[in-house]
Amino acid sequence: MPAQWSDSRTITIICTLFHVLLAQGSISAQDWALSNIQNLQRVDIRELGYPQINEVPENSSAITSLLTASSGKIYGGTTGENAYMFLFDPATNKAHHLGKLGDQRTIHHALVEDKNGFIYIGTGGVNMYESIELSDGGTGEYEKDRFINPSLWEDIKRHFAGVPGGHLYRYDPNASERAAPVQGIFAADYSVKFVGDECNAVDLGMPLQNNMIYAMTISPKGDEIYMLTYPDGHFIVYDIDEQKFEDKGEIDKEVVFHGPERHWRSLPRALVCDDSGRVFTSGTGGAIVYYDPAIDNIVTTSLTIPGEQYPIHRTSDFPVVEYFTRDNKGLIYGGTSDGYLFSLDPATLKLVNLGKARSAKRLRALSVAKNGKVYFIAGERPETSPNPCQFYSYDPETGGFETLGLLVVDRSPHYYWRGYQFDSMTLGLDGTIYLGESERRSHLFLYIP
Repeated sequence: MPAQWSDSRTITIICTLFHVLLAQGSISAQDWALSNIQNLQRVDIRELGYPQINEVPENSSAITSLLTASSGKIYGGTTGENAYMFLFDPATNKAHHLGKLGDQRTIHHALVEDKNGFIYIGTGGVNMYESIELSDGGTGEYEKDRFINPSLWEDIKRHFAGVPGGHLYRYDPNASERAAPVQGIFAADYSVKFVGDECNAVDLGMPLQNNMIYAMTISPKGDEIYMLTYPDGHFIVYDIDEQKFEDKGEIDKEVVFHGPERHWRSLPRALVCDDSGRVFTSGTGGAIVYYDPAIDNIVTTSLTIPGEQYPIHRTSDFPVVEYFTRDNKGLIYGGTSDGYLFSLDPATLKLVNLGKARSAKRLRALSVAKNGKVYFIAGERPETSPNPCQFYSYDPETGGFETLGLLVVDRSPHYYWRGYQFDSMTLGLDGTIYLGESERRSHLFLYIP
């Protein structure tokens, strides 16, 4: 029997056996690759621009900031080789990018809108997902804490000293945006931003040398912007009318590496204001702290965010806040680096640990929907876990979690996409939840509860 004929027959038999097993239902999709959302028509994605024309390029499209503006438009910022701004307009059902921001590479949890409708953008000159070059050996101990390797902190500071510092930018939608095309018809004055074009944003300066802007929020009056920096963890106030930065000092007095990204210093990744104007986050030891503009001081409370701490291990690290959101009554919800969901009543300073939806660390992003449920993304990045993020909801009425699985968009045979990594969420004016995918090639996800 000729060898060539024998190989062909073997391949034919294997293919036939595969199709027989498939028809009998012996081969099925992996459970982790499925969505538990019952109505997949309520999940969709949008490209960040026109594919093959002016789409935000791969390696620069990880969405790490989202903002719902008073106009109803959704603004986003990306992280990668370049930092890009983009917007999605629900009125036209289209997304397009607004250009890149100079030599900046990150817009991380740092988009706010002021009282006049201007959009403020906090940036950094480093990609938050890249690896830091570590020193050989790594021996030695801190005098105050023998559990922390001092060379790691020196490596982080050296890394940030060699990249551009973060800047604050102001973007004017009224001056920069023209009517988007509706049903394929372009307005006469509509212009398209291409990949190399700069964003029409005004550079307001650098808040702190050798630091990026790690998180931002704005006062209820829309006249002061509050920000955290990385890696030094300073709390900075920007007075919009005075156009002046003021450094209020460190938000966290200790340098710890709680993880799951062990090569990054643990610092809070979110800020939130209550109705009175106090600015909440986490600080040293995982304590809830707030900046009170009335006394111009950072106050440390007796409350501690939930996390996994085991005294028997003799560790001295602690979790940090990952994300904040508020419901329509002013109750604050937060997610921690250990994956816990908690609520905080700013009026009574009562914190409730609402539990943990999965064993993995990190509750990455969350939002309160109009139905009152809290929707959130939990899970680690691929550097620390092989399992992708999943989508969950928490019902304050029943106190229970619901596992919604992967965010899967199935528009077969036109397109099909599974989202594995996310780092931002925002609630649209119409109740749609927008989620920012944070992969090498990313999309804006839309979910209608």
